[in-house]
Amino acid sequence: MIRSNAFLLMAAFAAGLLTTQPVVADEASVDQQIEALLGDAADYKELFYAFKVALEEGKSDIVASLVNYPITVTIDGEQATYSSEQELLDAYDSVFTETIVEAVSNQEYGDLFVNSEGVMIGNGEVWISGICEDSACSNAPPRVAVIQSGN
Repeated sequence: MIRSNAFLLMAAFAAGLLTTQPVVADEASVDQQIEALLGDAADYKELFYAFKVALEEGKSDIVASLVNYPITVTIDGEQATYSSEQELLDAYDSVFTETIVEAVSNQEYGDLFVNSEGVMIGNGEVWISGICEDSACSNAPPRVAVIQSGN
């Protein structure tokens, strides 16, 4: 029985490789992972799309409003800490480099990596995490918590 199940899985995998149909992102699976590890998937999905669209459209004020402060940003090995939206806005072009914008723009929700630390965009250029609002952490809405690129 185990051998036949393994064979069926291998056959299904091989059939998937041979199809010419595009691979569809699995948003339901990402939602399930978020619900199991982080909290309300709808909140994460809303933040993801708001951040992605604002970044793509150059709406810097919206992008900055979705970040948790203070935030330490690492770009090409250089770190800088921003304590407020205004500080991040003042450095916006040096933080939201082409690498960061492309990583976010190319990311599909259904392809997000999710673990107990948060939701990863790209290859770790941006992380969205729940941020505790009180010592009991009874409410932890998602915010952009990490921005980084390069070494």
